[in-house]
Amino acid sequence: MAMKLRAEKKMRKHLIEQLKARKVLGARIAQGFKSAQDLQKLNLAPQVFMYKNMFSGQVLYSQTPGYHQDQIDEQFVRPNWENRKPSRRNDMWRIMCVVNFASYEYAVAAYEGLVQLRKVRDTMSRAEAKQTRKLNEDGNIWYYGQYRPTYSQEAVADLAHVIEEFELENTTAMWESLWRKGEEEHWRQDLVQHDVLPLTNPRFETVMLDELREKALHAFAQERELSQNTELVEGRPTDNVDITEGLPV
Repeated sequence: MAMKLRAEKKMRKHLIEQLKARKVLGARIAQGFKSAQDLQKLNLAPQVFMYKNMFSGQVLYSQTPGYHQDQIDEQFVRPNWENRKPSRRNDMWRIMCVVNFASYEYAVAAYEGLVQLRKVRDTMSRAEAKQTRKLNEDGNIWYYGQYRPTYSQEAVADLAHVIEEFELENTTAMWESLWRKGEEEHWRQDLVQHDVLPLTNPRFETVMLDELREKALHAFAQERELSQNTELVEGRPTDNVDITEGLPV
């Protein structure tokens, strides 16, 4: 019995160490912007990950199943008392949505669009943005404790806008809960489908996200192979469209 308990403790310790190592590796991979070529070299899928902050309601975008301090510094460019620069603490962030795109170009365009919309709202259009937000009696962003739901609502609206603006067809958004996406009328049904993320213990969230990455990679490879075979049969070359053209600077 004692030997069994020692073995279980050793296995549990090994598992915790592996999970910590996975988070560290994920953060290192997440550092810096990734082009379509970079994503393929790193064996990543054409995805965008949306993490929500459990304390403040803020949302962080990532091109990989992980996040780095560089992304926080880039996406929260003008912090204030209502929109403080969040901490990178792992226990403060949970996955809110994983978005699968039809190509790496689509994924890069969506990520850049989301980040750019956030920057414009926090810098050049702060007054206009505040007029659209729910305010309290003092004229400040409504909050409960330190949680401001308007930030996650804006992130969802930005995602819907980017998909529609760039016409990113064959997109799949997987949510922690389907209520998070809001009403169907705000989405282009011909461009995006919605699904639910697998239920998992927060401790094993990185494992779940890595499994989603592998599934998306496999699905993308199958779709690309099918597309290439169809084009060979029809006798026409593959079209290379730069979807990032026209992004705001």
